[in-house]
Amino acid sequence: MKLWRVVREKKYLLRIFLWINCIILLILLSFSSLIYVNVEKNVFQSEYEGSQKLLSQMKYNIDYLDTMISKLTFSTYGNNDVKALMYLNDEETYDHMNTINKLNATVVANYPFVQSVYVYNNHKKLYYSTFGELYHKDAELDKVLAESPHITPLKAIVRKMQTGGSNAKPTYDTVLSYVMFENVDEKGVMDGAIILNVKLDWLVDNIRTINQFDSRTQSDLYIIDNKNQFIETDTTPLISDKASAVTIKQAFETSVSQDRMHAGEPAGFYESKVNGEKFIVSYIYLENTGWTLLEAKPYKEVYANLRQLLDTILFITGAVFVGALLLTLSVSRGIYRPVRRLMEQTSLGGSGRDGFLKPGVKDEFSYLTEVYRKSREQLYEYNLEKNNNTSIMKIYFLKKLMSDSYSMNAAEFEDVLRLLNDALTKDKPFLICVLRIDEYKKFLSHKSLAERELLRFAIANVTTDAISQMGMVAQTVDMKDDSFTILLNTAEGQVDSVEQVEQALREAQNYIAKHYHISFSATVSNVITEYTAIAAAYNETLANSSYRYVFGTKSVITQVRIDENTGSVDVEQVLVLVSKFTDAVPKGHAIKTEERLRDVFAHIRKLDYGSIMLVSMQVVHHLKKTIFEMNRTSKEPIAVPPRLMSRELYEEETIEQFEGLLLEAVRAIHSEGEEKGIQGNQVVADTIKEIIDSNYFDSSLSAASISEMMRLPAYKLSKISKIHLGMSIPEYINQVKLHKAVEWMENSKLSIQEIMQRVGVENESYFYKLFKAKFGMTPREYMAKRMR
Repeated sequence: MKLWRVVREKKYLLRIFLWINCIILLILLSFSSLIYVNVEKNVFQSEYEGSQKLLSQMKYNIDYLDTMISKLTFSTYGNNDVKALMYLNDEETYDHMNTINKLNATVVANYPFVQSVYVYNNHKKLYYSTFGELYHKDAELDKVLAESPHITPLKAIVRKMQTGGSNAKPTYDTVLSYVMFENVDEKGVMDGAIILNVKLDWLVDNIRTINQFDSRTQSDLYIIDNKNQFIETDTTPLISDKASAVTIKQAFETSVSQDRMHAGEPAGFYESKVNGEKFIVSYIYLENTGWTLLEAKPYKEVYANLRQLLDTILFITGAVFVGALLLTLSVSRGIYRPVRRLMEQTSLGGSGRDGFLKPGVKDEFSYLTEVYRKSREQLYEYNLEKNNNTSIMKIYFLKKLMSDSYSMNAAEFEDVLRLLNDALTKDKPFLICVLRIDEYKKFLSHKSLAERELLRFAIANVTTDAISQMGMVAQTVDMKDDSFTILLNTAEGQVDSVEQVEQALREAQNYIAKHYHISFSATVSNVITEYTAIAAAYNETLANSSYRYVFGTKSVITQVRIDENTGSVDVEQVLVLVSKFTDAVPKGHAIKTEERLRDVFAHIRKLDYGSIMLVSMQVVHHLKKTIFEMNRTSKEPIAVPPRLMSRELYEEETIEQFEGLLLEAVRAIHSEGEEKGIQGNQVVADTIKEIIDSNYFDSSLSAASISEMMRLPAYKLSKISKIHLGMSIPEYINQVKLHKAVEWMENSKLSIQEIMQRVGVENESYFYKLFKAKFGMTPREYMAKRMR
């Protein structure tokens, strides 16, 4: 309900709020979209670079392994014992057989990746092997050599090698064979060769170790040889049996030109679909081995990171937007504040309450337009009334009523009421209110004529509306001085009409003070049941308005309030307190004097108005008389504060202001007296210092002797010394004696006893005690240190 009321009554605020939020949301969405597009591009680029780094690292390791094995094969080929076995035509001897054992011990045993070493002898057409029997038959190798007669030395050959089982059911391992030879016979067959068979599973383990660098992903890694066939890195299951791997290899064969890859573009990526799922495939070509490495990564995995990023961006955007909502609410309220203030100022009765938009009103500006129209009509009527002398005539009839109501008959009274306000009637009780503008002199001097007229109109109009909302008929008349007079009929049957009027006046006071920055005080009469008593009630109310002096500005004064405040104190009691106050002034106790002055005014406030003014003047008179008496007996007279001599003192509107001026005057009196006292004490302190500096050698010099010499009390001298010298007189005497003793020690060859006599100290142990307390060592230690 409260939210609906805000929406209904503050439509312009809601419009500002929605417009700002729409703009902020549009900006946030634009920035978020731009960020997402750029990040998406960078993520794909980063994923590609990451894949290339992985493949490049693997390429480096494979090339390094290839180089290492090639060197090992070449160095084995260069062994003289191996060559002797390679080209042997005779029967093998024990030394020849021992060569195979040496190869087994030095190469196979020391290099875990070496599966076996063959020494091929073309003359005998057989292989000497470190694996199995000495004379080894390798049908798979013969088959490979037969299919590729022109073998490149030291280039890895991927092949199968029987490592177990029977002839009926052999078992095979995949190995890499490195062949090294130099010459071939007339048939193109190598004359003699070294073949190193490398375990492919060792290479696979190495690849898997490297692949842990990217283990957080779900990518697949494939190796393709120079014939575009998979190098099986795992026997169960075979890669070539996987449909996804076959599809990716086929896409590689169709998407990537082998000529282009060999001609200078050895790395790149392409897209492939496997069973409807999209893959990003990165590849890199290995020049040394002729292999190609492929890494296939599901597109959805890359997109998952982007999806997470999108969720994060949406969350941040939502959080920023929520924060923007709160900030926008504050900003909107700030923008709306002048409108709200104007709405409050123009609300009926000046109450400033919410809920001034009635059904059918479009928004706040439609309401303000209607209020402006009505205000213009009221000002027109006001100006018309002013130009037609209606206001002058109302003042005349009201003054006539207030001064002569007891002599009017009923007909005359009704005529006057009709001329004032035809809604007033003599058949209902009356109340009279007197309004007085506070700080009227400032009002006249700081406001232009136009401003003063507008403010007077505002006070009269707002106050009348506030009273009318209580169900009473009121007529306000501007008396053209600092006051307004309100004549009103109370509602029929109201027994608490004075309290209701008092409440309405306080609302009007608060509204005027808040929006126009001026205040007024109001005085309310008792209920008037007979019209003939209006004149007497007016005079009494006007007199009671003077009690603003006691109750302060922006007060509402009633007879009940005056009666509660007065009667408990008489003038004689207050005059006794005044006498105590003036007696305290010459004694110089500022705090006590101020307390007594405040006590005086606390009792003055409980007197009637006439006695208050009389006693206030007595306070000023006795204070000036006390100052004159003080100056008559003082060597240096105290000036009378200018405020005590000013007529403006009696023109203050409140007793609080009057009391404040007197307190300032009393403080000025004490401040001047204390300043002169401080100057006199400084002279005393300087004299004490001069006496001690000139007579430090006198052993009888003491606070008592100085007191007798200056003819001042010892306690006063001690107090002055502590304030101005920072220590007591005996302490200062000892300080001067010790400093003089040090001067003698540093600038003469006198003994300690002689120095004691020169500074006026007779007791040696006392001198030692003072010296050590001051300098942290005895006089003798001080002199010994100086000698060193």
